[in-house]
Amino acid sequence: MKNENQKNNILHISRTMDIGGAERIVYQLSSDLKDEFDSVHVASTGGLWESELAAQGIQHHKILDIDSKNPVTVLKLLFSIHQIIKQKGITIVHTHHRMAAFYIRLLKFVCPKLTHVYTAHNVFKDKLPLYRFALKNAKSVAVGEAVNNNLKEDVGITDSKVIYNGVILKETDNQVDDIVGYDGTKLGCIARLSEQKGLTYLIEAMSLLTVKNIRLFIVGDGELRNELENKVKELDLQDSVTFLGYRKDIVECINSFDFCVLPSVFEGFGLVAIEAFMNSKTLVATDIPGLNEVVTNKNGILVPAKDPATLASAIDKLAMDATLRQELASQAKKDYENKFSYPLFLENYRELYRELKGESK
Repeated sequence: MKNENQKNNILHISRTMDIGGAERIVYQLSSDLKDEFDSVHVASTGGLWESELAAQGIQHHKILDIDSKNPVTVLKLLFSIHQIIKQKGITIVHTHHRMAAFYIRLLKFVCPKLTHVYTAHNVFKDKLPLYRFALKNAKSVAVGEAVNNNLKEDVGITDSKVIYNGVILKETDNQVDDIVGYDGTKLGCIARLSEQKGLTYLIEAMSLLTVKNIRLFIVGDGELRNELENKVKELDLQDSVTFLGYRKDIVECINSFDFCVLPSVFEGFGLVAIEAFMNSKTLVATDIPGLNEVVTNKNGILVPAKDPATLASAIDKLAMDATLRQELASQAKKDYENKFSYPLFLENYRELYRELKGESK
């Protein structure tokens, strides 16, 4: 085992290591590029990915919530992150939340040799002065063109680069009995149950369908679960909408769906769309920056955000036309392989890390 005091020790900082696209990216970068570093560390409030990190020999450091506004918490975080950097000989910090970037910007006053790389996972229009301060002297990466435009136009970053997210999922033909047991069209939505994901509009759309033998299976959990379950009851959709909660068998779920739906109000990048495409499924998605970089009218159907009626029409269209579903799914798989594959994602970050370490050609 290599000495932790050697150079090129990396620390990833995320708000949590729980359910979420950014958290998965942190895990993937930590585990699949650990050969680039003498040691790899992750700091967050913790969550479901902690045990996976431990299994890969990656040390997780539990810290307070980096999004907290409490002045005492801010001071404690500065101290604890500084301690990790000093004790573990961290040379590169990769932040995955703009408040994490803010803390590293402050700590660079006492650790001037620290290299800071920041991945922007979403578009932000608020707190721009703080955002600009946080990213000064950081190497900025955007997960897509919409996020990159936000960095350039709103934050004033001139040298950011785009690295599309990639996901790796196990390959299996297995399905989920609870889903395939339904005798009708099986529509899947994999999302955190939050305002951002637009599930309220999707449930409203389910009440407007003309094709009646469609069941929506929602995979995921979050703060809006009770509210969404109540809305299903209000609209008398208990026989048409099933909440499956958080699940680890995502591939098996996707295999069980006829097609997927992603009704987000805003996105940095459509990671769920990539997961669907990887497993040869098309989807209906909202025509918003970030998502429409992945989903086009050649590999899926795009609809306006917050528009239940148009969303319902698109779902009806795919439910009734198996040939169209297959054509779109075939193109979706090709697009995944050509633009969003996991090896390409890893190679782009490997090249970036080597550049930061001074090893680039």
